[in-house]
Amino acid sequence: MTPISPVFSYIASGVSKYRWNNHTTDPVEQRRAQSIDFMKEMPWVNDPAIATALTELKGLMFAPEDLYYLKRMGIEAPFHSGKEAVDFIEKENIRIIFDTPAEEGVHAQYDFYKNIITINKRYKNTTDFAVMLAIAEAILHETGHAKDKDGNSSIQEELNFLGMNAIAHRAFLKKYGDIFSDSNEPIINDGVSLYAKLFFDTDPSKNALINRIKEKYGDLPAGDRLHPPGKIARTAKKQL
Repeated sequence: MTPISPVFSYIASGVSKYRWNNHTTDPVEQRRAQSIDFMKEMPWVNDPAIATALTELKGLMFAPEDLYYLKRMGIEAPFHSGKEAVDFIEKENIRIIFDTPAEEGVHAQYDFYKNIITINKRYKNTTDFAVMLAIAEAILHETGHAKDKDGNSSIQEELNFLGMNAIAHRAFLKKYGDIFSDSNEPIINDGVSLYAKLFFDTDPSKNALINRIKEKYGDLPAGDRLHPPGKIARTAKKQL
């Protein structure tokens, strides 16, 4: 792809057009504090929704107690902050586009051979800030796949990245309040919000999570060389 170097001042100056839900932190001030110099760091970014998603992801900090919670579940997050993921995207020159994913009905997908993260084109030109945060979480997930550098997946790999999504979602809730509650978008209601609830379900057996994983990823092996299967992955595969 030929790099494009647009001026991104309109992203911040035009922020008033976004539809905000209730939140606890002024998003304009947050954006100023964690801005990315796109012309220098990622000159290929020419979409304001992707730029906003990356900016929000870069400023995202995961709660240590949430990381510990995942570890006790046998879940290993590949990144321990949003900044780690954005730095990896820049280092590996990963492109992010809106298009139709190769698999029908998915919100996002990483193409190992093209080194491209595709976000479902349903969300192109969105001005909904909550959707942009969900796109940030989708980018985070797919960057986990990119980090593996093998083009394969497993139930445990998906669990690791979905668990990371869950704590990222909780971090956005802590930062912006109940911003996702009024959304009807699948990337939120059947994606990021759902997995945050499933991973932090009070049921110690995590039966709802296991059922969801069986439904979505039951055709995958329980684990792989980079992601040895934990108890949840083994249980999901065994119940098929």
